[in-house]
Amino acid sequence: MIMRYPGVALLILSLIAPAAAAANGTAGAVTTAFTTTDVFALFIGGVIYFNVFVVVLYHVVRRGQPNRGRSPVARIAAMFFGILSIAIGSLCLVFIAMVLVARFAGVTLFAWTVDLFSYILSDTIPGIVPALHLDGTGGILLFGALGTLFFLLGSVLLVRYSDYGKISEVAMPTRSGAIVKDAADRPDEPLNPVLSYRVEDKLNSEPAADVKVVLKHRNGVRFHTKYTDFNGEVTFTNVEGFGSEYYAYVDGDTGRQVYRVIRT
Repeated sequence: MIMRYPGVALLILSLIAPAAAAANGTAGAVTTAFTTTDVFALFIGGVIYFNVFVVVLYHVVRRGQPNRGRSPVARIAAMFFGILSIAIGSLCLVFIAMVLVARFAGVTLFAWTVDLFSYILSDTIPGIVPALHLDGTGGILLFGALGTLFFLLGSVLLVRYSDYGKISEVAMPTRSGAIVKDAADRPDEPLNPVLSYRVEDKLNSEPAADVKVVLKHRNGVRFHTKYTDFNGEVTFTNVEGFGSEYYAYVDGDTGRQVYRVIRT
């Protein structure tokens, strides 16, 4: 996992805390006018959100690896919800940016956002959560927190279920066994390696001769096939990429229920 549960809890707390601190616990008329204290609270909240966003996004992209072995349906669904989350997060952030521009810069083109924002704070949010009453500052911080959370959630889904998270040195095909430095999470793993496997029958542990072995890339893009020799062994040479990106199985036995495939 990119982030453990304590880290997720700390992230959510750091995003929601400024909005909660600015929340107005008593009902009253919602105003979008800002005092000096409100401006300072928005500045502090913006600094916190920006730092959390940059740090978390850096770790997501730098350390995140594609979630291999998932079905195409799961990958497509995750990527769809990832794109949807980024769209929702962007909408929240753009909306509050338009509100701030309308209030501080007096841009009449965005004046409608102020009215809509006031309606959301005075009618929509109390209708959903009656105990929550926010002033303009609290509402902006809340929208900023939600926008940041949705954007980061979408980024995690896209990185985990696509190839975007694979950060490694881009190079032309090299000889088998060449080392690529600074590749994400595998600095000393050879590029284009020679992969050897031994296939055994699970019932009697005897070598499985002349069976077709499929070496498949975990994202389903590339695969190789070869037959075992009389010792149940097979070797794939000059495999594109890294060995950890592939898994082997006997043709027709994808779940390895009949044959045991051991990397040698």
